[in-house]
Amino acid sequence: MLDTSSFPAYLRSLNLTTPVTTRPGRIVAGPPAPLFELGLRLGLGPLILDTPRNRAILANVEVRPELLATAAKRMRSRRMWRTVWEELAAPHIAAVEPAIARGDRPQAIQESRAALALIGMAYGGDGYYVHTPMSETLKARRLTERLFAGLREMSGERVERLPVAHPRGATVGLLHFPPNHAPGRRVPALLAIHPLAWDKDTFDHSLPLFREAGYATFAIDMPAHGEVFDGPRLQPDDEGVGAAALEVLAAHPEIDPDRLGVIGGSLGALFALRTAAASPRAKVCLAFASPFDFGSTLHLSVPGIQDEFAWVLGAPTLPEAYRRAGPFHLRGVVEKIRCPILLVHGTQDHICDFSATYEIARRAAAPLTVRPLVGVDHDAANPATPQIAGPGVEWLRSNL
Repeated sequence: MLDTSSFPAYLRSLNLTTPVTTRPGRIVAGPPAPLFELGLRLGLGPLILDTPRNRAILANVEVRPELLATAAKRMRSRRMWRTVWEELAAPHIAAVEPAIARGDRPQAIQESRAALALIGMAYGGDGYYVHTPMSETLKARRLTERLFAGLREMSGERVERLPVAHPRGATVGLLHFPPNHAPGRRVPALLAIHPLAWDKDTFDHSLPLFREAGYATFAIDMPAHGEVFDGPRLQPDDEGVGAAALEVLAAHPEIDPDRLGVIGGSLGALFALRTAAASPRAKVCLAFASPFDFGSTLHLSVPGIQDEFAWVLGAPTLPEAYRRAGPFHLRGVVEKIRCPILLVHGTQDHICDFSATYEIARRAAAPLTVRPLVGVDHDAANPATPQIAGPGVEWLRSNL
């Protein structure tokens, strides 16, 4: 039973005895950026970067942790981050076509997955020491789109591209059926809303454990992301996009319109909660690493998050981004949700701090479950591994 009478009481009711984050900060602990740069120049990359905590983060994003030592040895400047990880990805990219040509589909799938994880590292980073401006990510997206499309084709699973018309324009979604789906049979489905600076292809790739559990997933591109990268900018009330996507799902002849849910990661989790409040179609809501009030804490976020959010808002300056970010919160929203809610959140989340779960929990009128992931950072926004997705899959079996 959750006790929301106070934050300490809330933590006790979750049986949490280790520290949790209560404000945004850096994911990777280390010296100030100039000293970090000097350390790389002196060849101290392995000492700075190859830590148990960083290896755990890599494992949660499906990068082999031992590659951190390899990358750290090669890196002599922060500017080399993207180049080093792209070099590590290159052999895997090159191996895909030969594997397909000789009919070795498992090898082609393995090489594609490895390449995608490493490209994600190249263009990701921690947001403080390393980040890629949103304006420079188009090259990577064109490459990853091809790799994702090839993976979906090789999987043999059924995937449909569906248009979604919404109040401010249109977008596209990938309706991905469970493995061995029997044509004509109705299945439950989850609308999937990606994190900030992701896209539908990347988030679709993160959800196989939900499909293996029998749920179709419908990952959409939110405004200013993916295929609508250059379209209308993101707005705080873009739960209208999610609500429209749920209607598309409900109209599909092989989707059960009475068993629809919405799942999201990070900023996508915020919009998942907003969509659940806006649409009676949502029968459950799963929020992985959701913020509560993104706008009021943007100025405390790492530079990478600030750059990405300013870009998707179309804000020309950071002060303007702070101003426009103000309405991106859940006040007056959580109270309207009527379906069961699951919050999965890392106790060491430095992007959307753990105290966000308390702010959501103390306002919720609907049944709410909180699953803290002890020691996990913002990688909880990516429900690709059993550690992170497992609580969601287990909860869904009882609720949808």
